[in-house]
Amino acid sequence: MDTVEPTKETPASRRFDRALGTIGKSLIATGVLLLSFVAYQLWGTGLAESRAQADLSRQFRSQVPSTPLYGAPVTRLRIDSIGVDKIVVAGTNNEALKKGPGLFDQSPLPGQFGNVAIAGHRTSYGAPFGRINELKTGDEIVFDRGGTTFTYVVSEDPFVVRPTAIDVVKTFEKDTARLTLVTCHPKWTSSKRLIVKATLVSTQTPKPPTVYAPAAQQESEVFSDGWFHDPDAIPGAMMLALALVSIAVLAQRLVARGRRAWMIYPVATAAFAPTLFAFFSFLTRLLPANI
Repeated sequence: MDTVEPTKETPASRRFDRALGTIGKSLIATGVLLLSFVAYQLWGTGLAESRAQADLSRQFRSQVPSTPLYGAPVTRLRIDSIGVDKIVVAGTNNEALKKGPGLFDQSPLPGQFGNVAIAGHRTSYGAPFGRINELKTGDEIVFDRGGTTFTYVVSEDPFVVRPTAIDVVKTFEKDTARLTLVTCHPKWTSSKRLIVKATLVSTQTPKPPTVYAPAAQQESEVFSDGWFHDPDAIPGAMMLALALVSIAVLAQRLVARGRRAWMIYPVATAAFAPTLFAFFSFLTRLLPANI
C-alpha cells in the first residue's frame, strides 16, 4: 500500500496562516465592538438620559424660571399616542439633548405666540422622538408649564426636509401659536430631518413670546449638524482606542509567555471595560446631535 507523506509546512505557509488568523480575529473583534457600540447607543445612553430626566423632574417640580438657563428644564412634554413623557430642556447642543428634548434657540415658550421648536434624539439617549413618525393629523401634544397646560394638535402628517431647511423652526407668523418637532431621518443617519407640525388649541389665549435666546448656538448650526460635529472629541477617541488596543495586546502577550490566563484576563477585562465605555462616549460625540 502506498503511503502519502504529510505536506511539510514551509515558513511562507506558516506566515500566511498567522496572517489569516490575525485577520480573522480582527474581523471578529471589530464585529463584537460594533455590536457593543450599538448596545451602548440603545441602552447605555438611555440609562444616562433616564438619570438626567429624574434630576430634571425634581427641578421642574420645585421651580421653573421664566427665562430658563441653558440645559435647565423648560416644560413637560406629553404625547400619549406614542408614549412620550419627557422634561424638555433649554438648548439643543449635544450636552442638552443628552438630557432630553431641547428647545431651540430663538424659540418662544409653549403657550406663546410664534413657532415653538423642539429637537430630540430618535435612537439614542432614551429616543424621545423615536416614534414621532407615527403621529398623524389630530393627535394631541401637551405641555405643562407653570401650572398651566397647553395642548397642540398635529396639523399635518410628518414630513421630511433637507438638513439645511432651517426655516421650518423659525417664526414667520407672529400672530399664531404653532409647534415644530425635529429629529433625524432615517433612523441612525443624519442625511435628512423629520418634521412634525402642530397648532395650539388650548382655551388659554396665547401670550406674547418670551424668546429663548441664550446665544449659545445658532439654530442653523444645530439643524444642519452632521457627523463629526464635535471635533474636540477626536483626540480623546483616538487615545482611548490606542489604550484599548494596548490592553488587549498586552494581555495576549502575557498569556503567550506562560502567565496564567485565569489571572491575566480578568484583570485585563477590569481595565478594558471602563476604557471601552469612555471610548464609546467620545465616539458618540462625533455622531449627529439628535440621532
